[in-house]
Amino acid sequence: MEDIIGTFAKRSGLLPQIAIMALPLITRFFLKKASPQNASGLMSMLPSGLRDIFSDDEKNEFTTKQENVSQDQVEQELADQCFNGDKTQAQKAFQEGRKLLNEKTGQQGQGIIEGLLGNSDKRQL
Repeated sequence: MEDIIGTFAKRSGLLPQIAIMALPLITRFFLKKASPQNASGLMSMLPSGLRDIFSDDEKNEFTTKQENVSQDQVEQELADQCFNGDKTQAQKAFQEGRKLLNEKTGQQGQGIIEGLLGNSDKRQL
């Protein structure tokens, strides 16, 4: 997991201690929002170090139920837990995390991730 966290930290300009909290929050968002079938597929495409941070109960929940969570919700959670309430920094981290997950999960994973955001939720920084 250190490799993906290090890459995420470097790209987003975060300290590794913040990156190790932020990337799982971003990943969790996509896994919760995905249909159980897509969450299962996405989970299998994640690097093992990132996949292993989730408990068996969480993995089971991702693959059996879908939640209606918004990008705004995860950005606020990131702001509150990682950036002392700074929503701009949280949005930047979210975008960098999304890009990294797209790269690490290949074309099929990218299709799932981008499909979850839909055109109306995509934001450019």
